[in-house]
Amino acid sequence: MLALSFLTIIPVYKTKMAEKKEMANSLYFYPAVGFFIGGILAIFSYLGNFLFPGLGSEATVIVVWIIITGGLHLDGLMDSADGIFSGRDRNRKLEIMRDSRVGAMGAIALGAILLLKFAFLTSLPDSIKIPALILAPAVGRFMMVCCILLFPYAREGPGLGKSFGDNVGKAKLVGALLILLIGGFLLLKGVGLGLIAVTFAVAICISIWVTGILGGHTGDTYGAVCEVTETFFLMIAVAAAGLVF
Repeated sequence: MLALSFLTIIPVYKTKMAEKKEMANSLYFYPAVGFFIGGILAIFSYLGNFLFPGLGSEATVIVVWIIITGGLHLDGLMDSADGIFSGRDRNRKLEIMRDSRVGAMGAIALGAILLLKFAFLTSLPDSIKIPALILAPAVGRFMMVCCILLFPYAREGPGLGKSFGDNVGKAKLVGALLILLIGGFLLLKGVGLGLIAVTFAVAICISIWVTGILGGHTGDTYGAVCEVTETFFLMIAVAAAGLVF
């Protein structure tokens, strides 16, 4: 319930303040929440093919994708882009990322991600569109777990990375990975596992690059990595579709 409330706009977690142990344990379920989000997107995609087939259906899916997450990860993407591409030193980059105002690089990053998601979603063949839509958000949220567990937190003071406390053992990563792999296999068999593996390789390289620039990750970069991972998954799925299906 906590993971669902934290990663979506659905307020199923009623407690005002979650404890660190609860936050840490919620990491197990990040991919499951991704599958839930993907299921909603798949429903809108399926219905859209009947109600307004064509580009309108795909545009609706993108808008629902934004709404169901409350734009949380896109906000992190914009803040991360403003900081990382500012050309300043590490500390100044982190300060810029705290600024709620959107700069030029943030706006460019937002436009690029939405354009790429829309373009590659429209390019997916119907045979794998629904499974790919369900799987993409799950892979993105699994990468958030990876960033939280495998990389240091970039800030000295309080922040999202510190809210998980000392309970973020590797068991959470293994549990989240199992949920992702089982879901991927059920949806697309071996092809699904291959798509997950290739996307993970790309996303982990991006995560390492971010760590090299900022000295770790922040709440903003968790969201940015999620958005970039989802987008790369769709791109890789389109490429794979031409070879496999």
